Amino acid sequence: MTPALLLARDCIIYWVNVWLAPVECMFDMIESELVRRGVALEGVGPPSPPAA
Repeated sequence: MTPALLLARDCIIYWVNVWLAPVECMFDMIESELVRRGVALEGVGPPSPPAA
């Protein structure tokens, strides 16, 4: 029974990570756009200059 529970737990953790990856990516894109437009956010530094 324990190996089945460990496998079920691992599957749940994997699927939650898969579901949240696009959300995290979108959040980072929105956050970087806000910083680029000059909105002051807590804990976020100014964007680095574009590469030449």
